[in-house]
Amino acid sequence: MYQSDVDENGYNANRKELNLSHRNLRELDTSIIATYAECIEYLDISHNRITRLEWLHQMPNLRCLIMDDNRLREAHFEKLKKLPLPKITTLTLNKNELSDLRTTAEMLQLIFPNLEYLSLHGNPMCPDNLYLQPFSEFVPYEYAHYRDVLSKSLPRLRFLDHYSLDAKHLPDGDQSNKKELSQAVNTSNVSSPVDLWSKLKQFLSIPNSQDNINQNEQRRRFESPLAPGYHPTYSGMHSEGNRFITNSDL
Repeated sequence: MYQSDVDENGYNANRKELNLSHRNLRELDTSIIATYAECIEYLDISHNRITRLEWLHQMPNLRCLIMDDNRLREAHFEKLKKLPLPKITTLTLNKNELSDLRTTAEMLQLIFPNLEYLSLHGNPMCPDNLYLQPFSEFVPYEYAHYRDVLSKSLPRLRFLDHYSLDAKHLPDGDQSNKKELSQAVNTSNVSSPVDLWSKLKQFLSIPNSQDNINQNEQRRRFESPLAPGYHPTYSGMHSEGNRFITNSDL
């Protein structure tokens, strides 16, 4: 994203993206909501301290929401349960304080029923602990349970954390997969939130397996979550969640 494309508030009109990350915000300014609420599709409020979220109901076209590192707990989402946000298909809540898996799954199901991409790394409820390299033996079993609970609550979910659910690339107990997982959490593989959104739009537009597309091409798209040809860049002031995205087909 070029600086010339962005206004003084961090809004890119061409891409319908608003970046408010790293601003030490405790709430969203009413003037920002009034100015951009109707037009934005992508919103990054990561690395702030925003806990009041009712303003999300004023953003009818929002599709991608980045809320990493805001110290959010399940209770902060209570007021959103009254009215779902069905247009949001991409949500990252990495490095927050979500501690109960069942409560979080029910909350996401009510508020974001059409999620296709979800990332929850760094929350107490997520057993996929990215600070363990190599991963501990208990992680595959714990992560499988965690994945099953979330995928049953969110039937449209296609990508969880750094795994494509379509490709079934999920942790198991063998050594080769542990090596892949260690590579997947390498913090040098990072992309900007704008790059993430561009890639996610491509990923989420790929037809499901029941559609009439070439099966070999579909297999190629989803076969590796660690594509060797993908070299993302990171400029330092963006979402934590993007460091875990390593699938070149996003």
